[in-house]
Amino acid sequence: MAEKKFGSTMQTLDRLKKSGDLAALTRKNKPAQAGQRDIPLDAIVPDPEQPRRHFDKDQLASLAESIRTQGVLQAITVQPADAAGKHVLIMGERRFQAAKLAGLTRIPAVVREMTDALRMAQLTENVQRADLTTLEVAEAVAAMRAAGQSRSAIAEALGWNEGEVSRFAALAKMPDALRDVAARNAPIRALSDLNTLWKKDEAAVRQFLSETEAGDISRVTVERLRGEIEAKQAAHDMSATAPPEPFGPQVEAPRGTSDASAERRDAEGQGSEPGEATAAASQTAPRPRDVSASPALLVRHAGQVGRALLDQPASNTKSVLIRFEGEGRLAEVPLAEVELVELLRN
Repeated sequence: MAEKKFGSTMQTLDRLKKSGDLAALTRKNKPAQAGQRDIPLDAIVPDPEQPRRHFDKDQLASLAESIRTQGVLQAITVQPADAAGKHVLIMGERRFQAAKLAGLTRIPAVVREMTDALRMAQLTENVQRADLTTLEVAEAVAAMRAAGQSRSAIAEALGWNEGEVSRFAALAKMPDALRDVAARNAPIRALSDLNTLWKKDEAAVRQFLSETEAGDISRVTVERLRGEIEAKQAAHDMSATAPPEPFGPQVEAPRGTSDASAERRDAEGQGSEPGEATAAASQTAPRPRDVSASPALLVRHAGQVGRALLDQPASNTKSVLIRFEGEGRLAEVPLAEVELVELLRN
Protein backbone atom coordinates (compact mmCIF):
# COMPACT_ATOMS: atom_id res chain seq x y z
CA MET A 1 0.00 0.00 0.00
CA ALA A 2 2.81 2.39 0.90
CA GLU A 3 4.62 1.53 -2.34
CA LYS A 4 1.49 2.32 -4.37
CA LYS A 5 1.10 5.68 -2.61
CA PHE A 6 4.74 6.56 -3.28
CA GLY A 7 4.35 5.70 -6.98
CA SER A 8 1.23 7.84 -7.20
CA THR A 9 3.05 10.78 -5.63
CA MET A 10 5.95 10.50 -8.12
CA GLN A 11 3.50 10.37 -11.03
CA THR A 12 1.81 13.52 -9.73
CA LEU A 13 5.16 15.33 -9.40
CA ASP A 14 6.11 14.25 -12.90
CA ARG A 15 2.83 15.65 -14.28
CA LEU A 16 3.39 18.90 -12.40
CA LYS A 17 6.94 19.15 -13.74
CA LYS A 18 5.80 18.65 -17.33
CA SER A 19 3.01 21.21 -16.98
CA GLY A 20 5.28 23.81 -15.42
CA ASP A 21 3.22 23.90 -12.22
CA LEU A 22 6.01 22.27 -10.22
CA ALA A 23 7.91 25.55 -10.32
CA ALA A 24 5.01 27.33 -8.68
CA LEU A 25 4.69 24.56 -6.09
CA THR A 26 8.39 24.77 -5.09
CA ARG A 27 8.67 28.56 -4.85
CA LYS A 28 7.74 28.19 -1.21
CA ASN A 29 5.03 30.85 -1.32
CA LYS A 30 7.49 33.60 -2.24
CA PRO A 31 5.51 36.85 -2.79
CA ALA A 32 4.94 37.49 -6.47
CA GLN A 33 6.23 40.71 -8.02
CA ALA A 34 3.71 43.29 -9.14
CA GLY A 35 2.36 42.34 -12.56
CA GLN A 36 3.93 38.87 -12.40
CA ARG A 37 2.25 35.96 -14.14
CA ASP A 38 3.18 32.62 -15.60
CA ILE A 39 3.77 32.76 -19.35
CA PRO A 40 4.30 29.79 -21.70
CA LEU A 41 7.95 29.44 -22.64
CA ASP A 42 7.06 29.02 -26.30
CA ALA A 43 5.45 32.47 -26.21
CA ILE A 44 8.77 34.14 -25.28
CA VAL A 45 11.57 35.03 -27.70
CA PRO A 46 15.10 36.31 -26.92
CA ASP A 47 15.89 39.98 -27.38
CA PRO A 48 17.77 40.44 -30.71
CA GLU A 49 19.65 43.36 -29.14
CA GLN A 50 20.80 41.28 -26.19
CA PRO A 51 24.61 41.63 -26.01
CA ARG A 52 25.10 38.13 -24.58
CA ARG A 53 25.64 35.65 -27.40
CA HIS A 54 27.11 32.65 -25.60
CA PHE A 55 26.12 30.82 -22.41
CA ASP A 56 28.34 28.46 -20.47
CA LYS A 57 26.83 24.99 -20.86
CA ASP A 58 27.92 23.76 -17.44
CA GLN A 59 26.49 26.83 -15.70
CA LEU A 60 23.20 26.48 -17.57
CA ALA A 61 23.01 22.80 -16.59
CA SER A 62 23.62 23.70 -12.95
CA LEU A 63 20.93 26.39 -13.01
CA ALA A 64 18.51 24.00 -14.73
CA GLU A 65 19.05 21.44 -11.95
CA SER A 66 18.36 24.14 -9.35
CA ILE A 67 15.17 25.10 -11.17
CA ARG A 68 14.03 21.46 -11.23
CA THR A 69 14.22 21.30 -7.43
CA GLN A 70 13.35 24.86 -6.37
CA GLY A 71 11.62 26.41 -9.33
CA VAL A 72 12.37 29.81 -10.86
CA LEU A 73 12.99 31.97 -7.78
CA GLN A 74 13.14 35.30 -9.61
CA ALA A 75 10.75 36.23 -12.39
CA ILE A 76 12.11 37.20 -15.79
CA THR A 77 11.09 40.50 -17.43
CA VAL A 78 9.43 40.59 -20.83
CA GLN A 79 7.78 43.11 -23.11
CA PRO A 80 4.03 43.00 -23.79
CA ALA A 81 2.96 40.48 -26.44
CA ASP A 82 3.21 41.64 -30.04
CA ALA A 83 0.72 41.00 -32.83
CA ALA A 84 1.95 37.42 -33.08
CA GLY A 85 1.43 36.86 -29.36
CA LYS A 86 5.19 36.75 -28.61
CA HIS A 87 6.85 38.41 -25.63
CA VAL A 88 10.41 39.71 -26.18
CA LEU A 89 12.77 39.10 -23.26
CA ILE A 90 14.19 42.11 -21.46
CA MET A 91 16.04 40.51 -18.56
CA GLY A 92 16.59 36.93 -17.42
CA GLU A 93 17.68 35.03 -20.53
CA ARG A 94 19.83 32.60 -18.50
CA ARG A 95 16.79 31.71 -16.38
CA PHE A 96 14.70 31.43 -19.54
CA GLN A 97 17.19 29.08 -21.24
CA ALA A 98 17.69 27.02 -18.05
CA ALA A 99 13.93 26.69 -17.55
CA LYS A 100 13.62 25.18 -21.04
CA LEU A 101 16.53 22.87 -20.25
CA ALA A 102 14.80 21.83 -17.00
CA GLY A 103 11.69 20.76 -18.94
CA LEU A 104 9.34 23.55 -17.78
CA THR A 105 6.62 24.76 -20.11
CA ARG A 106 5.80 28.01 -18.26
CA ILE A 107 7.87 30.59 -16.38
CA PRO A 108 7.00 33.46 -14.00
CA ALA A 109 7.44 36.79 -15.78
CA VAL A 110 6.81 40.49 -15.23
CA VAL A 111 5.46 42.28 -18.30
CA ARG A 112 6.82 45.79 -18.80
CA GLU A 113 7.13 48.24 -21.65
CA MET A 114 10.72 48.76 -22.80
CA THR A 115 12.03 52.22 -21.87
CA ASP A 116 15.45 53.85 -22.16
CA ALA A 117 15.93 53.42 -18.42
CA LEU A 118 15.01 49.73 -18.63
CA ARG A 119 17.33 49.22 -21.60
CA MET A 120 20.14 50.82 -19.61
CA ALA A 121 19.37 48.50 -16.68
CA GLN A 122 19.42 45.48 -19.02
CA LEU A 123 22.77 46.42 -20.53
CA THR A 124 24.28 47.24 -17.14
CA GLU A 125 23.18 43.89 -15.72
CA ASN A 126 24.80 42.06 -18.63
CA VAL A 127 28.09 44.00 -18.60
CA GLN A 128 28.54 43.39 -14.89
CA ARG A 129 28.43 39.62 -15.40
CA ALA A 130 31.92 38.10 -15.38
CA ASP A 131 31.24 35.57 -18.15
CA LEU A 132 30.73 38.04 -21.00
CA THR A 133 33.44 38.13 -23.66
CA THR A 134 35.34 41.32 -24.43
CA LEU A 135 33.38 41.70 -27.67
CA GLU A 136 30.02 41.25 -25.92
CA VAL A 137 30.91 43.90 -23.34
CA ALA A 138 32.02 46.25 -26.12
CA GLU A 139 28.74 45.75 -27.98
CA ALA A 140 26.78 46.49 -24.81
CA VAL A 141 28.77 49.68 -24.24
CA ALA A 142 28.23 50.67 -27.88
CA ALA A 143 24.48 50.13 -27.40
CA MET A 144 24.54 52.41 -24.33
CA ARG A 145 26.32 55.09 -26.34
CA ALA A 146 23.81 54.67 -29.18
CA ALA A 147 21.00 55.12 -26.65
CA GLY A 148 22.42 58.56 -25.84
CA GLN A 149 24.28 57.74 -22.64
CA SER A 150 27.44 59.78 -22.01
CA ARG A 151 30.77 58.15 -21.18
CA SER A 152 30.58 59.55 -17.65
CA ALA A 153 27.07 58.14 -17.11
CA ILE A 154 28.13 54.70 -18.34
CA ALA A 155 31.29 54.79 -16.22
CA GLU A 156 29.25 55.66 -13.13
CA ALA A 157 26.70 52.90 -13.79
CA LEU A 158 29.40 50.26 -14.28
CA GLY A 159 31.86 51.46 -11.67
CA TRP A 160 34.53 52.10 -14.32
CA ASN A 161 36.61 55.10 -15.30
CA GLU A 162 35.84 56.94 -18.53
CA GLY A 163 39.01 55.67 -20.18
CA GLU A 164 37.78 52.10 -19.88
CA VAL A 165 34.46 53.07 -21.46
CA SER A 166 36.31 54.72 -24.36
CA ARG A 167 38.46 51.64 -24.95
CA PHE A 168 35.42 49.33 -25.17
CA ALA A 169 33.53 51.81 -27.36
CA ALA A 170 36.52 52.03 -29.74
CA LEU A 171 36.46 48.27 -30.38
CA ALA A 172 33.57 48.76 -32.81
CA LYS A 173 35.93 50.64 -35.17
CA MET A 174 38.91 48.27 -34.83
CA PRO A 175 39.91 45.90 -37.68
CA ASP A 176 38.03 42.60 -37.94
CA ALA A 177 41.16 40.68 -36.96
CA LEU A 178 41.18 42.41 -33.57
CA ARG A 179 37.42 41.98 -33.14
CA ASP A 180 37.86 38.25 -33.78
CA VAL A 181 40.27 37.85 -30.85
CA ALA A 182 37.99 40.09 -28.75
CA ALA A 183 35.27 37.48 -29.33
CA ARG A 184 37.72 34.95 -27.87
CA ASN A 185 38.11 37.19 -24.83
CA ALA A 186 41.46 38.90 -25.40
CA PRO A 187 41.69 41.78 -22.86
CA ILE A 188 40.58 45.23 -24.01
CA ARG A 189 43.75 47.07 -22.90
CA ALA A 190 45.96 44.75 -24.96
CA LEU A 191 43.62 45.14 -27.92
CA SER A 192 43.78 48.92 -27.60
CA ASP A 193 47.60 48.74 -27.73
CA LEU A 194 47.46 46.37 -30.71
CA ASN A 195 45.16 48.77 -32.54
CA THR A 196 47.82 51.50 -32.16
CA LEU A 197 50.54 49.15 -33.47
CA TRP A 198 48.26 48.09 -36.35
CA LYS A 199 48.53 51.62 -37.74
CA LYS A 200 52.34 51.41 -37.63
CA ASP A 201 52.91 47.88 -38.95
CA GLU A 202 49.80 45.95 -39.94
CA ALA A 203 51.79 42.98 -41.24
CA ALA A 204 53.65 42.55 -37.93
CA VAL A 205 50.39 42.63 -35.94
CA ARG A 206 48.73 40.13 -38.28
CA GLN A 207 51.68 37.77 -37.87
CA PHE A 208 51.53 38.21 -34.08
CA LEU A 209 47.81 37.32 -34.08
CA SER A 210 48.39 34.26 -36.26
CA GLU A 211 51.10 32.96 -33.91
CA THR A 212 49.51 33.86 -30.55
CA GLU A 213 46.52 32.26 -28.80
CA ALA A 214 43.87 34.71 -27.57
CA GLY A 215 44.54 33.61 -23.99
CA ASP A 216 48.22 34.54 -24.37
CA ILE A 217 47.54 38.07 -25.61
CA SER A 218 48.38 40.51 -22.83
CA ARG A 219 49.97 43.92 -22.39
CA VAL A 220 53.29 42.14 -21.77
CA THR A 221 53.26 40.19 -25.05
CA VAL A 222 52.02 43.24 -26.94
CA GLU A 223 54.79 45.38 -25.41
CA ARG A 224 57.32 42.83 -26.67
CA LEU A 225 55.82 43.18 -30.15
CA ARG A 226 56.07 46.96 -29.86
CA GLY A 227 59.80 46.63 -29.13
CA GLU A 228 60.30 44.47 -32.22
CA ILE A 229 58.44 46.93 -34.44
CA GLU A 230 60.33 49.95 -33.11
CA ALA A 231 63.71 48.20 -33.45
CA LYS A 232 62.92 47.22 -37.03
CA GLN A 233 61.80 50.76 -37.81
CA ALA A 234 64.99 52.20 -36.28
CA ALA A 235 67.13 49.86 -38.35
CA HIS A 236 65.21 50.82 -41.48
CA ASP A 237 65.57 54.53 -40.76
CA MET A 238 69.33 54.15 -40.20
CA SER A 239 69.72 52.24 -43.46
CA ALA A 240 67.75 54.91 -45.33
CA THR A 241 69.83 57.82 -43.95
CA ALA A 242 73.29 56.19 -44.32
CA PRO A 243 75.44 58.02 -46.98
CA PRO A 244 76.06 56.12 -50.22
CA GLU A 245 79.43 54.51 -50.79
CA PRO A 246 81.73 56.91 -52.73
CA PHE A 247 83.01 54.15 -54.96
CA GLY A 248 81.83 50.76 -56.01
CA PRO A 249 83.45 47.61 -54.67
CA GLN A 250 86.97 46.86 -55.83
CA VAL A 251 87.17 44.14 -58.42
CA GLU A 252 90.44 42.32 -58.95
CA ALA A 253 91.55 42.54 -62.55
CA PRO A 254 91.84 39.24 -64.40
CA ARG A 255 95.26 37.67 -64.26
CA GLY A 256 97.50 38.93 -67.09
CA THR A 257 95.56 42.16 -67.65
CA SER A 258 98.41 44.41 -66.46
CA ASP A 259 100.94 42.81 -68.82
CA ALA A 260 98.62 43.05 -71.76
CA SER A 261 97.89 46.69 -71.03
CA ALA A 262 101.62 47.48 -70.80
CA GLU A 263 102.30 45.76 -74.09
CA ARG A 264 99.50 47.72 -75.72
CA ARG A 265 100.80 51.02 -74.35
CA ASP A 266 104.34 50.20 -75.60
CA ALA A 267 102.99 49.36 -79.02
CA GLU A 268 101.11 52.67 -79.16
CA GLY A 269 104.14 54.67 -77.90
CA GLN A 270 102.37 55.59 -74.64
CA GLY A 271 104.99 54.31 -72.23
CA SER A 272 105.81 56.30 -69.10
CA GLU A 273 108.47 56.55 -66.49
CA PRO A 274 107.95 54.55 -63.25
CA GLY A 275 107.26 57.71 -61.25
CA GLU A 276 104.61 58.87 -63.68
CA ALA A 277 102.91 55.47 -63.65
CA THR A 278 102.70 55.48 -59.86
CA ALA A 279 101.15 58.95 -59.82
CA ALA A 280 98.57 58.01 -62.44
CA ALA A 281 97.63 54.85 -60.59
CA SER A 282 97.10 56.77 -57.37
CA GLN A 283 94.66 59.10 -59.16
CA THR A 284 92.58 56.40 -60.80
CA ALA A 285 92.59 53.48 -58.37
CA PRO A 286 89.40 53.25 -56.23
CA ARG A 287 89.96 54.12 -52.60
CA PRO A 288 88.88 51.59 -49.93
CA ARG A 289 85.68 52.43 -48.04
CA ASP A 290 86.18 54.04 -44.65
CA VAL A 291 83.75 52.04 -42.49
CA SER A 292 84.28 54.31 -39.51
CA ALA A 293 82.90 57.27 -41.49
CA SER A 294 79.41 55.70 -41.70
CA PRO A 295 76.82 56.12 -38.93
CA ALA A 296 76.72 53.19 -36.51
CA LEU A 297 74.07 51.87 -34.16
CA LEU A 298 75.49 51.15 -30.71
CA VAL A 299 73.38 48.50 -28.95
CA ARG A 300 73.42 46.38 -25.81
CA HIS A 301 72.58 42.69 -25.47
CA ALA A 302 72.90 40.62 -22.30
CA GLY A 303 74.98 43.37 -20.71
CA GLN A 304 77.46 43.56 -23.60
CA VAL A 305 77.80 46.53 -25.95
CA GLY A 306 78.39 46.18 -29.66
CA ARG A 307 77.71 47.67 -33.07
CA ALA A 308 74.70 46.58 -35.12
CA LEU A 309 75.84 45.65 -38.64
CA LEU A 310 72.98 47.21 -40.59
CA ASP A 311 74.64 46.58 -43.96
CA GLN A 312 74.82 42.81 -43.36
CA PRO A 313 71.48 40.97 -43.44
CA ALA A 314 70.64 38.48 -40.71
CA SER A 315 69.05 35.11 -41.41
CA ASN A 316 65.57 36.54 -40.73
CA THR A 317 63.82 39.91 -40.44
CA LYS A 318 63.46 39.63 -36.67
CA SER A 319 67.19 39.47 -35.94
CA VAL A 320 70.26 41.66 -36.37
CA LEU A 321 74.00 40.96 -36.60
CA ILE A 322 76.09 42.52 -33.81
CA ARG A 323 79.87 42.76 -33.49
CA PHE A 324 80.65 43.01 -29.79
CA GLU A 325 83.39 45.43 -28.78
CA GLY A 326 86.57 44.20 -27.12
CA GLU A 327 86.24 40.54 -28.08
CA GLY A 328 85.34 41.09 -31.73
CA ARG A 329 82.67 38.38 -31.51
CA LEU A 330 79.97 38.41 -34.22
CA ALA A 331 76.53 37.14 -33.23
CA GLU A 332 72.97 37.14 -34.59
CA VAL A 333 70.55 38.39 -31.94
CA PRO A 334 66.70 38.75 -31.92
CA LEU A 335 65.64 42.39 -32.27
CA ALA A 336 63.31 42.03 -29.27
CA GLU A 337 66.35 41.39 -27.01
CA VAL A 338 68.37 44.37 -28.24
CA GLU A 339 68.54 47.69 -26.39
CA LEU A 340 69.46 50.80 -28.39
CA VAL A 341 72.30 52.67 -26.67
CA GLU A 342 73.43 55.41 -29.01
CA LEU A 343 73.55 56.51 -32.63
CA LEU A 344 77.19 57.24 -33.55
CA ARG A 345 78.02 59.64 -36.36
CA ASN A 346 81.80 59.68 -36.96
